[in-house]
Amino acid sequence: MEDIKRMYFSQTTLKTYLSCPYRFKNRYIDGLYWRFDSPSAKEGSEFHLDMRRHFLGLPLSGKNMDLVSAAISFLPIEPGKEYLPEYTIRYNNGEMRLTVRYDLIIIGETVEIYDWKAEAARPNAEKLRDDIQTRLYLYTMAAAGKTIKEDIRPSDISITYFNPSYPSSPVRIDYDSYRFEKDEIKISGLVSQILKDTEFKPTDDRRKCAYCEYNRLCNGKPVSLDSIDDQDFELSWDDIEEISF
Repeated sequence: MEDIKRMYFSQTTLKTYLSCPYRFKNRYIDGLYWRFDSPSAKEGSEFHLDMRRHFLGLPLSGKNMDLVSAAISFLPIEPGKEYLPEYTIRYNNGEMRLTVRYDLIIIGETVEIYDWKAEAARPNAEKLRDDIQTRLYLYTMAAAGKTIKEDIRPSDISITYFNPSYPSSPVRIDYDSYRFEKDEIKISGLVSQILKDTEFKPTDDRRKCAYCEYNRLCNGKPVSLDSIDDQDFELSWDDIEEISF
């Protein structure tokens, strides 16, 4: 339990706890964590890697070119801007430690965050606006972004979610000082709650159990790989180094 006090919390760790504290315990305290290599997970990983190659000026793999081409057309490289694909920022204020690996950061007069979505669902603006990922990504950039832009302010920052399967439906969310203060309260409170938790009780929402890899531990029921939520695959890609102490 002492190790958790040195943990850097990512969007995956926070989402896991919010979904089920017992699942969090299994993954991050007991170390019972593994990844599932489904076709959708593989496709998402390949897409992310090709987007990184593109913004680094490296040759592409040639896989999933319909998705890659849609993303490249959506976001052409502009002269005078700095592009940071797969860039990690960590923040430690002495009370909480946060880590975010951004799919893409574009630095110009403002700081634009882009997050690639590869799941089947169309991005939902209302859901994403209050999602812990959005709040963590924007907050961490505002709190620790001086490492990439010295005079950064919350109002300089935005995040855009883009799913190449729905190229006409990007979701852009702007930031400001008011939301920054609200997010600081939300995120610091959640981290504090996790650090103080001594029980890590299972969720009361049994619908989540059917899609959880720990269902056998809790309920004695097996879970097939086909039933594991695709969202888990995406989260695993976004935070490959999610267990960070």
